[in-house]
Amino acid sequence: MCVPQKQSERGVSIFVNQTRQGDLGGCHKTSDQKKMAITNKRNSGNDQIHSIGRDRGTRLLDYFVSFIQQNLFTMSFSSIVPELLPLISTSPLLYHAVIAVGGLDANRHSAGRALQGEKPPYVDAMTSYRTSMSILRSCLGEINVVQREDVLWATFFLGLFELLSDDSGEGWVKHMLHGTSKMLQLTGPSSCMSSPRRIFYDLFRVLEASRALLYNEETILSQECWLRLQKTLSSEETRWDPMEEIITLMIQTSAFSLRAHDIIENISEPERFTNLSVALLAAEGLMVQENIYNWHAKTLLQLFQDDTNEYLNLALLYYHALLIFLSGNYDYFPYWDKLQAPVLSPSEVSDHLVAILDLSADVLLHSKIPGVMLFFPVTVAGSRARSVNQKSKVLNLLDQVFCKGFVVANRVRDGLLIRWAERDQKASIQPYEIRNT
Repeated sequence: MCVPQKQSERGVSIFVNQTRQGDLGGCHKTSDQKKMAITNKRNSGNDQIHSIGRDRGTRLLDYFVSFIQQNLFTMSFSSIVPELLPLISTSPLLYHAVIAVGGLDANRHSAGRALQGEKPPYVDAMTSYRTSMSILRSCLGEINVVQREDVLWATFFLGLFELLSDDSGEGWVKHMLHGTSKMLQLTGPSSCMSSPRRIFYDLFRVLEASRALLYNEETILSQECWLRLQKTLSSEETRWDPMEEIITLMIQTSAFSLRAHDIIENISEPERFTNLSVALLAAEGLMVQENIYNWHAKTLLQLFQDDTNEYLNLALLYYHALLIFLSGNYDYFPYWDKLQAPVLSPSEVSDHLVAILDLSADVLLHSKIPGVMLFFPVTVAGSRARSVNQKSKVLNLLDQVFCKGFVVANRVRDGLLIRWAERDQKASIQPYEIRNT
């Protein structure tokens, strides 16, 4: 039976708002929404020349289409524009949501400059965003709102707008992920979906799995009814999809991590060294780890048989990050030391960290997968980065994501800088304490 998800008060500690420190890379960056220009290689002068003689709405819609074509969240995402065009033309809610995204992209490519006699694209973006948000609020009380595909997709694009304009990331999580979770919960799981809704489900699934891991929160996708839905959908496919399976493992690992935490919290510190529940959690963690390793073996076999694709690299990124994440449930606590548990050795952690950094660089350089899809693995890598070289590579990856328009990368960056500073401070204090004991 599906039940409403419980919101956890815990979250990933590195996601905090602080002043950004020590920029790396040559990309001009700012968090000021009135100065949203982000320098890139596209010639803004040519953009303005091609825009002359075309009406404003069409130009911004073209920018939206171009942005989507360069940011393919899933393998099926490339077909979403033709699927949604009829809805965009009839739904003011969805129209203004996509124009808002198009306006931000136009502003980025034009460095904030406007055609003669016109307002800067950023003004159009903000106006359309507010209009769409107003329409969304007014229609949320309608009886059939959860069945409306324009509402689902407008929610996503409004959240996407917030990823591109707000470096806190709070609007994205609130509107796209929490809001959409509630809507999907009300409709319930169903294998009978229209093409746009199926694309949306696949998109939501990967984003929600990453959110659950990053923020240590529950997700409706870990409920048995949603797991059964995915099993049904996977059984209808003609061949095994590594990406779909690793997302399932992400969801299951997240749920296990939360449950393990709750069990440990209810056991007193001294009893944790002898309590049977602790030993059982170690054994269960080994089973989770074995499932992840089995996925990798099956994926490598498919890799040898077929040509690779960019989403397979993304799936491998999640694999490396998931093993480190699972190990992190155990290797920080002494009561696991004498038990067989899914703890990675320092050399294994280092190997997975290097793989994350290399694969992330490859995905950003050679694919159209948006950088926000890398936040989970890059955050995991950053949390374990020790050397100056490793930290520099992590920050460089986040700089690249920022330079492609996703200003929310600053929040991840700031959180890591704070985490590293706190860890260094703690390391410097410990030798002093040892000398004085």
